[in-house]
Amino acid sequence: MTDAQLIGIAQYAVARTPGKLCCLGLGSCVAVFLYDPTAKIGGVVHILLPKAPNGHSSDAKYADTGIRLLLDQLASKGADRRRIRAKLIGGARMFKELDLTMSDIGKENIAECRRTLTELGIRVVAEEVEGDRGRSAYFSMEDGMATIRTAFSQDRRI
Repeated sequence: MTDAQLIGIAQYAVARTPGKLCCLGLGSCVAVFLYDPTAKIGGVVHILLPKAPNGHSSDAKYADTGIRLLLDQLASKGADRRRIRAKLIGGARMFKELDLTMSDIGKENIAECRRTLTELGIRVVAEEVEGDRGRSAYFSMEDGMATIRTAFSQDRRI
């Protein structure tokens, strides 16, 4: 999957078939993949935090604003909002042994992604979230499938 476009933290991208997108080293971050299977166009936003502070209305760093930003970009490139489906990957609790009083940012990211997608009428069709290990995700515009790689595990496709 070396021909995939790398999307870093707080970034987003849109691609058409035969493009591929990837997010490496997802810990508490969540990759939100949106895909229109008819147009074979999709995208990803690499979410770092759940909610944007007041005044940050178009920042890909946050679930509540980043998902909207990606959805708007997909629609402007020809995706039909009624056909778009979502896949969520990431949101692990990476360092739970370090501080039991620390919030679980991965779980908060997942919850805000789900809330925002529901509010926008986008159905989540697959997810691999939570856990205590980081993972990388590769997304193909050809078939809308995500391949997930985790250390010490076999690749999975959702």
